[in-house]
Order: sequence, then C-alpha cells, then structure tokens
Amino acid sequence: MDIRALIDRYEGHAVSLRRELHRHPELSMEEVGTTALIRRELESYGIEVRETGLETGLIAEIRGKKPGAGRIAAVRADIDALPVQEDTGLEFASEREGVSHACGHDLHTAAVLLAARILKEAEEEFSGTVRLLFQPAEEKGIGARLMLEHGAMEPRPDVVLGIHTWPDTPGGMIGVRPGSSHASSDTIVIRVKGKGGHGAHPYRCVDPIVVSAYLLTQLQTIVSRELPMTEGGVLTFGMIRGGTAPNVIPGEVEIQGSLRALDAQWREKMIASIRRIAQSCCEAMRAEAEVTVKEGMPVLCNVSQVIEGIRQAADKVLGEGHVQDLPTASPGSDDFACYLDYAPGALFRMGTGSEDPAYHIGLHNGRNLFDEQGIGVGAAVIVQYLLDFLH
Repeated sequence: MDIRALIDRYEGHAVSLRRELHRHPELSMEEVGTTALIRRELESYGIEVRETGLETGLIAEIRGKKPGAGRIAAVRADIDALPVQEDTGLEFASEREGVSHACGHDLHTAAVLLAARILKEAEEEFSGTVRLLFQPAEEKGIGARLMLEHGAMEPRPDVVLGIHTWPDTPGGMIGVRPGSSHASSDTIVIRVKGKGGHGAHPYRCVDPIVVSAYLLTQLQTIVSRELPMTEGGVLTFGMIRGGTAPNVIPGEVEIQGSLRALDAQWREKMIASIRRIAQSCCEAMRAEAEVTVKEGMPVLCNVSQVIEGIRQAADKVLGEGHVQDLPTASPGSDDFACYLDYAPGALFRMGTGSEDPAYHIGLHNGRNLFDEQGIGVGAAVIVQYLLDFLH
C-alpha cells in the first residue's frame, strides 16, 4: 500500500474538516456538533461506531480481514476546545466568542479521521482491530477516565497511541521522547485553622494569615532542597483566601496550589513533604493544618519500545530525517496518561511549527497558528505504525 499516495489523495478533505471544527469549537462536555461530525465521517467511510452511552465523544473500530493473531491497537484523539478568545485573523477563525481550538485538538481529530479512512481501505492488509477513541474533555482532565468508564480499554488493547500538536517541532516532522513526556498535575488545598479575634489583640488569637505566610515560604523549599536536580517538579500556589475586614484576624485561611512532577515516585514524596511541612509549621505556631490532595493526571510515561516503533514508522513513510528527539519533557499534563495504566503506549508530537514567529507563540494562546501539514504527517505515521504492528 502506498500510504503517501493515499495521504495526498485525502489530505485536502482532512484539512477542510479541521477548518470546519476550528470554526465551530466546543468546550469540554459540550462537543455535540464535533461528535456528530466525527460520526458522520466515520460512517461515510464504512467504519463501525460503538454505542457506548457517551453524551459526547465516541469509540469506533476497524477490523482487519487478514488472518492473524488478532491484536488490538487503540488511537486517541481529544476533541474539545478551550475558553480562549481567538485572535489569529484566519478566514476560518472561531465563530464562537471566547472559545477556540488554541491547543490544536481540531488537528488531532482531523489527523485520526484521515488515518481511519486509510486504515479502512487497508483492512485486507492487517489482522486484529484498530480502536478509535475520540475523547471529550481533555482540557478538564476528566475525559480519559470517562472513556474508560464506557469501555475504551475493553477488551484491553495491546498498544495505545496518542498525538499532540507541537509548535517547537517544525511542520513536516514529528517529535518523540521515550520515558517521561508530560508531568502529573494535582491540586493542593491547605486549610490553616487558627483562632480569630480583634486585630488589636493578636496575643489572644492564633493568626492564620501569619502562619500561612510562613508556611508558603517553607513549602517552596521542597523543590529546591528535597528534589534532585535531575528530576522535574513545580509547586505553585495561586490562591489564598481569608479574612473579611482589615481589623479582624480570621479564624481560617485557605491556600490552593498546583503540584507537577515528572516521576511518579517523586510525586508521592512531594505530596508527603507538603503534608509534613504543613502539619509541623502550623503546630509550631499553635495552628492546625488540613491538607487535601485532589489527584489530577498522572505522569505520562512513554514506553521506549513503542517510541522506537513510531520512529521506524516515520522513517518508512516520511523518509529519514523527519523525527525530532525532544530534549525535555513538557511540564504540561495530558490525560492520555490514564490509558497507559491499561496498555503500553506512547504519545508523539505532530510538528506544527514554522519559521514564522506566529507559529511559536505557544499552545493555549489565542494568537498561535498551526502548520496544517501536521495533519497528513501525523496520519501517515499512525497508519504506518499500526500496519506494522498489526501485520
């Protein structure tokens, strides 16, 4: 099969789909129109859509007709947009005020639809099953778990792939990184409980504002003094609430922050350190601490063997020299990591950068542009990898 010829034949339609999605972005758990478009396209290709009960997003399967072992390979595309105002000036810019595809999920969707179309035509050339996961609500961090609850990994696949746009990788290339690829993300909530009273009589009170100020500085020693230089971690506190009047010492202060890590063990150690320091600091100053950790996304750790397979697939279908080795992991998070608890897999980057600085502004920014050749490149690598894996 000439994958590149099929990409060239269908890429224009895939780009038009991307632009349609781009004009009509939908926020997490509101992707009704997006889901309808995906269903329409898949059914026009003759691809079976599973009825799962999902309100938005869907699962579909392509069954190979070649006799063989019958392995299962899954591919995830996230489909939701962001509450970000677009300011690109594109002819196909978002028509929704305050909502846009500033993270490139429209390109992810178009690339996987293009790959699905070609794989359906290639069903005589592979055995087993390709499972397509068009996932809602990645930006809220709940979509992957929702898909899992609706059978995304049942029966469990032998491998799962993900893709993501990447402004720092040139268009026409892909980016890969074995091991830690994206950070975990957890929300930390600390309630500092003191004793309120009149601001003129602090000796009769336990001032949670003063305790909180001291506590915040101590917590920042975790990354700088407890985490090895070779490990990545970020602890940021962005909210502090307490008090109702300038001359009243409140009884309680609430602090909220975000913890990110690139290693699961160090993630747990940092959480333990947050609890220890909060308790000891508050106790030393006659206050009490209540620490709540709202677990978010785990560390996304790519399986080296899968990354090597992606690299080989790219060399085959794109030619050598089209794979960029990413030097660092992303401090951002992606709930694709949740699927990796069920199957080995990897997420690779679709290059969407260009020499034009407008393509390097960054994800989640309403002015960033995306090189659309990433759609065909991403689809080509997906198809080649899956044909190799299921051959």
